[in-house]
Amino acid sequence: MKTFFRVCNLKTEQGLWYNFDGSFSGLIHDKFSFCKNHTLAMDFDPELVGWLSAVESIEDLYAWFSKEDIDKLAEYGWFIAEYETEHFKFYERFSHYVICQERSKLKKIYE
Repeated sequence: MKTFFRVCNLKTEQGLWYNFDGSFSGLIHDKFSFCKNHTLAMDFDPELVGWLSAVESIEDLYAWFSKEDIDKLAEYGWFIAEYETEHFKFYERFSHYVICQERSKLKKIYE
């Protein structure tokens, strides 16, 4: 098993670019445009439906979101989540790991 981290909604586990069903939400671009990477586009790729963006450490997560971003996102129900999985791959196009949505287990939410 390998551990990964991501920022997601506490109730839905969805990310800031895409909903949990793989449809584009764009929340990072409008509602959460205070985040340092709010202009980062992650174009839809059908190969990634069912996969969630993740990083190997919380420190790596700070390359995507500042600590201030994460604190402010928490006010809206978005937190750092820790997952365990054996089903992951490095996605070259966006230069980060993705974890299988169905085969990853949510272990902890950092509130």
